[in-house]
Amino acid sequence: MDRSLPACDAEPMDKKHGVWILWIGCALAIFHGSGWVAIAGQVVFWVTLVAHVVECFINLELFRRAGGSMTHHIVQTLIYGLFHWSPIKARLEAEESP
Repeated sequence: MDRSLPACDAEPMDKKHGVWILWIGCALAIFHGSGWVAIAGQVVFWVTLVAHVVECFINLELFRRAGGSMTHHIVQTLIYGLFHWSPIKARLEAEESP
């Protein structure tokens, strides 16, 4: 009997749940924390937000090539970051390769 653990192939939605935990944790730290906990929540919140804004600008051309609503792509990237755009990039690269 094989008792080894299966390989972890988390779907993008599973990874997106982790991002929600990060955002909610930041909000709880900011509004209910005090001292260094509140400061850490603010730092993580703003660093994450700035990183996601930068990802939006870097991937504008990718979003145009993917089609669909640009607003959708921007909002999803602001929330989920690379967990939104990396599957799109992989799909487009697979479609373009011979």
